[in-house]
Amino acid sequence: MPNDLSTEQLAKPIGMNTPQRSVNDDSGAHRRDQNRYRVTPQEVEQFAREGYLSLNHFLTEPEMATLDPWFEHFVQGKEPGMEKDFCDMSQPYGTPVEEFRLVNAMLPSKYRPELVNNIFFQLAQSVADQLYRGTAVMDYEQFLAKKPQKENAEFAMHQDLGYWPKTENTWTATFSLALSDSDLENGCLQVCPGTNREPELRKHQPKDDGRDESHTLVIASKPTDTLIYLPVKRGAVTIHDERIVHGSGGNLSGQWRKTYVMAFRDEETVKQERAMGFTHSHNDEVDWDEIIH
Repeated sequence: MPNDLSTEQLAKPIGMNTPQRSVNDDSGAHRRDQNRYRVTPQEVEQFAREGYLSLNHFLTEPEMATLDPWFEHFVQGKEPGMEKDFCDMSQPYGTPVEEFRLVNAMLPSKYRPELVNNIFFQLAQSVADQLYRGTAVMDYEQFLAKKPQKENAEFAMHQDLGYWPKTENTWTATFSLALSDSDLENGCLQVCPGTNREPELRKHQPKDDGRDESHTLVIASKPTDTLIYLPVKRGAVTIHDERIVHGSGGNLSGQWRKTYVMAFRDEETVKQERAMGFTHSHNDEVDWDEIIH
């Protein structure tokens, strides 16, 4: 499939203005200093204003190779005892594994301690510390994989905060590391810049019967929403905040789209979540009506 505007327009969600692409050509390997990746003051300001960033050459190829086997281990369902933490994010819980389209493995370092303090975590922590004036800690992580030729392996447009408990401080930086090239054809990240500054969170509805049956929530778009695609190469990251409207399309390519997601939040916010019994595990037993916005 050609990556031109006509293709983008065909994929444009209803009610959104003409999609555009956003690429940060100034970022790259020259920003790396061992386990630290430097961001510019302009990028810090962009993240606060627009709600997203993309950074090229975040990890080197040898570093990526240390993560690849673990990714394959989890998305192939080889880790025992995960229950709903191994699921399809585009379909209800209980969908047979052979019918998965959007494979999700939650909290991999919880199940395999070998992943604790990995190089992706170290670099993401360094950037989170530059984006935030408080103390940021990792809140959760997940492996995501879109199977080839799965048009419905998509994330509906949403705001991450719609999924989470009520806390006073909502600041979040969610890093999505591309373990494979990510583009329009295989369903790269789509964001609506500036929607993070809307005064009210949009109303989220369960895609299926409810949160106990399916994790997925959806929102209605607005005519003023302007969609930006964030295609990235393997080893790059996109970063988005908790309020920006975002999602991603299905995978129309013949290759897997692979992503390692890691979210950082304020240290006290994470403590408040855990006190509510919320760990981001799909196996959490929580009263959704009580804790969710």
